[in-house]
Amino acid sequence: MQNKEDNFICIKCQHFRMLSGGCDAFPNGIPDEILENNKHNKPIPGQNNKIVFKKGESLEWLRTENND
Repeated sequence: MQNKEDNFICIKCQHFRMLSGGCDAFPNGIPDEILENNKHNKPIPGQNNKIVFKKGESLEWLRTENND
């Protein structure tokens, strides 16, 4: 059985910000609607941008590595 965290969609997204928190779509924190449904394939009501889940390594890590 897989750990629930391993299936958490946000940690598999390019927009996730593990270091600074939230994500590019929700810099002040990921809404419960996304956390509970584990899905963000289209913008949700109240979202101020059109950023959605995009599979890949966090771009935050790449930005941090390039600034060293």
